[in-house]
Amino acid sequence: MRKYLFIMIAALMLLSFINHRSIYKAVQLCEDGKGTPQVQKDIFAFNWSVGCEL
Repeated sequence: MRKYLFIMIAALMLLSFINHRSIYKAVQLCEDGKGTPQVQKDIFAFNWSVGCEL
């Protein structure tokens, strides 16, 4: 049982990390285009959106 709990926690952490990197990349692309990023996300970044106002 501990093994599966560890695997689930590790998977959640990995997915959260990947999502945070995706958000960071989207913000960077917006800023490179001289825009202002509008970011909305939850704590683990599973639900997120990035808008770019020019």
